[in-house]
Amino acid sequence: MKEKLTAELERFKEIVETYGAREEAWPADDLPMMQRLLDTSDVARSLLRQEAKFDLLLQQESLVPPASAALLGRVLTSAEEINQGSFLKSLWPFGALWQPAAGMVMAACIGIFLGFASPDIITSTDEDTLNTLVFSSTSLIDLENDYENL
Repeated sequence: MKEKLTAELERFKEIVETYGAREEAWPADDLPMMQRLLDTSDVARSLLRQEAKFDLLLQQESLVPPASAALLGRVLTSAEEINQGSFLKSLWPFGALWQPAAGMVMAACIGIFLGFASPDIITSTDEDTLNTLVFSSTSLIDLENDYENL
């Protein structure tokens, strides 16, 4: 009988430590055994009182004090300092975006203008003559004949 009481007290202690001192939170299967132990055992009542004190302490410590207006003001001020602009500003923090874009457009326009306005530096008359010889059909026949004669 003593072993059964010890096992039931151990189970009582586990349940009280796990679910707290409120009977509504206890498992329904163990509720009759818990009630019987509370009616008959001083140890069970002592465990329940200790757990009730502990639950009260946890409840008092878990209450969050309201934030003061000064704290709220400091948080909002620091948030404004951290996030001073839009998402685009966070991607390009170097100033106005139109300035580098305008510089790139101007460079492209100048390059296109110089390409059209500059004299024909790349091709020369010697290169034109060489291209005519290489890509004309008569020159290919001449090359084939020269290759056969080798």
